[in-house]
Amino acid sequence: MSALSLKMLFRKEGTESSILAIALLVAILASMNSTINHINSKTEALGRLIDVGETYLIISRNSTSITDSKIDAGLTNLINDIAGVEYVLPQKIFKAILTTNSTNRAVLVRVVEDVSGFLRLRNAYVNGTIAKGREEVNTGEVLARTADIAPNTTIILSVNGKNVSFKVVGIYRTQSQLDGEILIPLTAIKNFTTVNSELSIIEFTLKPGIDRRSVLTSLAEKLPTSVQIIKIQQPGVFMQKVNMQTITFLNVWSIAVYAVIAVASYIITAHLTAESAYELAMLRALGAGKWRILILVVDYIVVVAILGSILGIALGVAGTQVASTLLRWLHPTMEVSPFLQAEQALNTIILTLASSVFGCAIPAYRSARIRYVEQPL
Repeated sequence: MSALSLKMLFRKEGTESSILAIALLVAILASMNSTINHINSKTEALGRLIDVGETYLIISRNSTSITDSKIDAGLTNLINDIAGVEYVLPQKIFKAILTTNSTNRAVLVRVVEDVSGFLRLRNAYVNGTIAKGREEVNTGEVLARTADIAPNTTIILSVNGKNVSFKVVGIYRTQSQLDGEILIPLTAIKNFTTVNSELSIIEFTLKPGIDRRSVLTSLAEKLPTSVQIIKIQQPGVFMQKVNMQTITFLNVWSIAVYAVIAVASYIITAHLTAESAYELAMLRALGAGKWRILILVVDYIVVVAILGSILGIALGVAGTQVASTLLRWLHPTMEVSPFLQAEQALNTIILTLASSVFGCAIPAYRSARIRYVEQPL
C-alpha cells in the first residue's frame, strides 16, 4: 500500500516544479562550491611556488603599523649575540613628503645601516650606485616611474616641516613592496632632527640548518615584553587563512540557502496535503494510521529532495563550466576550471535532505491528523 500511495502522490500536478525548485536552490550551492574549489586550488599552488625564507621581524607589540613601531636600538646587539643568527638589519621607517619637479606626495622612507647589504639580501637590481653619503638615497623602481625620478635627480624630503635635499644615486628593483619606498643610509638620518632615534623594526635571518625553535626560544626569553617576533614570507599560512575566510563565507551563505530550501519544502508539503486531502482521508478510512500518513508525506519530500539535489548539483556544475568556457572564449588569458568534490556533493545532498525534512515536518504532521469524517466527499 505504501508504494502505491507514494506513486499516487507523485501523479499529482506540481511534482516536477517542486523538484525543479529544489534543484535551482541546490544549483546555487554547487556553483559556488565549484568556483571556490578552483580559487582554493590556485591559491594553494601559488603558495607552493613561493620560496619561503627564514626571515623574522622584531616589532613593537602594541604598534598599529610599522611606522608607529618603536624599538630600542640596543636590541640589535642583543640579537647579534644569539648563536644561530646570521644577519641583523635594524631599520627605521617613517613617512615623508616627496617633492620633485613633477609630483608632491607622501612616501615611506626606510633607513638602514648598510644599504648595499640590505639590497643584496633581496637580490635587487640597481640602476646606478648604492647610497653611502649623508645626502644620497636610492629609490624603488615603482616610485621612480610614478614620480618621474631618474638617477642623479635631486629630490626634497619633508618631515614635520623640515626640508632636506637628496641626490638619487640609484634606482633599485626588488619586485616587492620596497620598490615603492626610498632607502637612505643610517648616516643620513641626522639630517632629520625631528625624527626620533628609535628603530621601527629589526630584521634578522637564521643560519641554514640551525634549530629554529631553540634559537627563537632563546631570543624570546631575552627580549622585553614590549616587542614580538614575527616570521615573514609565510605564503602557506596566508593562503590557508584566505581559504578559511572563503569557506566561512560559503558556510554563512549556505545557511541562508538551506533555510530557503526548508521554506520551499514547507510550501511544497502544504500544497501537496491540500491537493491530496481527499486521498489522505481515504487512506485513513481504509485503516492507515497517523504515522503511516506522516511517513508517506515525508517519503514524498525525501524523494523530491534527493532528485532535486542530484539535478541541482548537475545544473550548478554544468552551468559554471559553461560560463567558464564562455569566459575563456571572450578572454583567452583567463582560465577558470571549476570542479566539485565527491564529498561536497554528498554533503550537499544530505543537508538538502535534512532541510527539506525539517521544513515539511509541520504540514506533514497536520496532514496525519486529518480524519475521514472531516473531509467533504
